[in-house]
Amino acid sequence: MSSLIEGASVVLKFTPQHALLGGSLIGIAAVGKLFLTGRVLGVSGAIKGIVNGDTAPWRPAFLSGLIAGGLALSHYLPSAFEVLPETYTVSRATVGGFLVGLGAALGNGCTSGHGICGNARLSLRSLAFTLMFMASGAASCFLSGAAKAAGIANVAPAFVAASVTDVKTVATTAAAAIAGFSLLGKIGQSVSGSIKSVVEKVATGTSGFVFALGLGFAGMCRPSKVIGFLNLAGPWDPTLMFVMGSAVVISAAGYAAIQKFKVLEKPVVCEAFSISTLSNIDKKLLIGAALFGAGWGIGGICPGPGVVSAAEMSPQVLAYLGSLCLGMVVERLISKAAPGCQCPASSGSKTEGESSKKKAQ
Repeated sequence: MSSLIEGASVVLKFTPQHALLGGSLIGIAAVGKLFLTGRVLGVSGAIKGIVNGDTAPWRPAFLSGLIAGGLALSHYLPSAFEVLPETYTVSRATVGGFLVGLGAALGNGCTSGHGICGNARLSLRSLAFTLMFMASGAASCFLSGAAKAAGIANVAPAFVAASVTDVKTVATTAAAAIAGFSLLGKIGQSVSGSIKSVVEKVATGTSGFVFALGLGFAGMCRPSKVIGFLNLAGPWDPTLMFVMGSAVVISAAGYAAIQKFKVLEKPVVCEAFSISTLSNIDKKLLIGAALFGAGWGIGGICPGPGVVSAAEMSPQVLAYLGSLCLGMVVERLISKAAPGCQCPASSGSKTEGESSKKKAQ
């Protein structure tokens, strides 16, 4: 369990190989979830649905997979997490979480739904969201003094290569994930009714578990890693680009297989693909992205790593998650009070990639 320490000093490390390996697991999780259930790898959507009272079984199944992955990382790869210094306060985490939750709800997605899955299918809407939250995140990181709060030393990041053991571990995990998804697909094709529903939940949970492992191995569960990327005014760690790059490339292959090459008429265990048809770039999207980025820059945590890091039970992460949910509640109240400001997916608590169900032809 994490505890607070004084005088922490984090020396950033440039780890592109770890990032590529971790990002590949994230991409595999995204493709596995898409092929089997037809849904995107959206974390904020799963959380928002539960906050808004949508108890569809896939939502807790997905979040449970993320938490299980966090527990596995805590036991087998504790370096995936970091002990946050006293200067990274609970109040900072609370403000960051609230803005991330409000922004994700307004903008209809997050780093996984827009940043990975949306960009993988070449959505201009998701690209706009991504560019806005990146810019806002960098500005917020600088203005809020996030690097100092995270205890980042004023030292240029040193390159750290992945070891042979690292490569073998991720390769084995990736092979096991692909084999697992393939097995679930074969089982799903041969069953029906309640048994098929069970397969859907297992597939969804498995995608969350693999996603969590990818986040942990890539370093995304360490706030200092994210802040080091957003901190353009100090020592800069570009590792995050390699995480998103590999995840998007692999995910793009999966989306192309479905949308362009029509390899499946429908998901293996569900009735239709839930792929967004939204294309409008409006002020709600951009405001949501700006708020999301502001929270991300303040705390260095986005929804997926936040849920995974709950395994460490640190007060900052727990405060972040609670305030993230509060931000989503506030968005719902705003939408009810001013229907004209309602996001296309607010009433149904669906996010990017879920806002409309479109069966692949």
